[in-house]
Amino acid sequence: MVAAPRGVTLVDVVTPLRANAAGSSAVAVVLGAAVLLAGPAAAATRPAPATARAADVVGGPQLAAPGIVVHRLAGATPLPKIDADTWVLADLTTGDVLAAKGAHTRVLPASTLKTLTSVALMPKLDRTTVVTATQVDTHAVGSHVGLVAGGTYTVWDLWNGLLLPSANDAASALARTNGGFPATVADMQAMATHLQANDTTPKTPSGLDTPGQLSSAYDMALFARAAMQIPDFRTITMTKHYAFPGKPAAAGAKRATYQIYTENRLLRHNYPGIAGGKTGFTSLAHRTFWATATRGGHTLVVTLFQIHEPTETAARKLLDWGFANRAKVAPVGTLVAPLEAGAPGSSAQPTSSAVGGGGTTASGGTTAAASGGIPWKRVAAVVLVVAVAALGFLWWRRRNPADRSPQHGSHEPVPEPSTPTPMSPAPVTARPASGASVVVPSVVVSSTAPVVPVVPVVDDSGTAEPEAPPTPTPPPAARPATGGNVRIISPPGRPPTT
Repeated sequence: MVAAPRGVTLVDVVTPLRANAAGSSAVAVVLGAAVLLAGPAAAATRPAPATARAADVVGGPQLAAPGIVVHRLAGATPLPKIDADTWVLADLTTGDVLAAKGAHTRVLPASTLKTLTSVALMPKLDRTTVVTATQVDTHAVGSHVGLVAGGTYTVWDLWNGLLLPSANDAASALARTNGGFPATVADMQAMATHLQANDTTPKTPSGLDTPGQLSSAYDMALFARAAMQIPDFRTITMTKHYAFPGKPAAAGAKRATYQIYTENRLLRHNYPGIAGGKTGFTSLAHRTFWATATRGGHTLVVTLFQIHEPTETAARKLLDWGFANRAKVAPVGTLVAPLEAGAPGSSAQPTSSAVGGGGTTASGGTTAAASGGIPWKRVAAVVLVVAVAALGFLWWRRRNPADRSPQHGSHEPVPEPSTPTPMSPAPVTARPASGASVVVPSVVVSSTAPVVPVVPVVDDSGTAEPEAPPTPTPPPAARPATGGNVRIISPPGRPPTT
């Protein structure tokens, strides 16, 4: 527990991550025996507890807490209940983090990662450059704005397609214009390192779920701050609808356009002071979101991941509380400044903000796992004991076939997915995608806690939190993706596909 400043009430609520504990007792017995046999040498290789690594956390040691942390002064109201696994509320004007929950917990970012794509590429790409779409772009997995192979689009068109309907075909075209996917991901990683967003590992320019691609609520606040300093980003993120080019027209004919719309409901519904934001959704990442709003000379940013209530509701509650209590709380951390060019670590690959194991820490120190030699004899003894235990377990299983019945099997039954009601305010429930459904376990990686599995979900090809677009003109009919997670918009006259 971190000591509260004088005159400050410390509220530190730790909410454990959801986990499936089936079979954990047996594993604990085997691991416990291994640790006992390994003795002190094994204990020396265990990572230091979170409190010992607090000084290495980017933004301040209090942000290492996996639960809610906030310092309320006299007169401050309690935090509202937010049904999200991790979030950060910060003041972009001062850099103060006002409150947080698992700020450095590494999670799937979904399309909010397009914010980092924008920050990395907008300064490089001329908005007037004309790009010809290819089959690679039109076959991008996930949400589409409706690019047509052979059709031409300006970079400005593509930025609007990327940030309003969160189109992955636009992300593909922008990445090609930047020199390809590997070059774009490298630029994204370099920008994350420059911003000290050390929890983030980009793998795609679209944010589509990919093994190893992770970020955090704290890092997303850094990306949002950097994005809001780019004039083109500020313009697009405050755009409610945009006339996007349709399919190429015949020679001499005028090319038709169709309206595309923002998915930011705070902007659609004119939240007081709204200044920008970016949505995201996949069946594994669930709802992800960040938004900024300005009132009374201060701009607040809220970033939320694994949201299990309507996104707009969660963001409104935190922003409203932040504006009402901004002067009645003591900061729990700070949004760090970007690294200076040529500064140590400015070109190095980032390390975890809160080191979760052996190796080099963010501050340059080493954990206990790297401080001494490896006791190979003890390790060999541990491996032998574990192997014998495993063989004994297999022999026991062969002698007890009844234990392999469904009632005693090693896998819990997968719950039947249900189809969400389109306008229901309840969290979106996973539903089967078109074709064969694949059950995939979602994993949340925490910088201060071991990896734990979350309840398995079914890949979802539908749209998160569907809502009819605002007037004046309804969008073109949506068509389902073949392997994506959100809406695909087709241009007028283009035959729907399945």
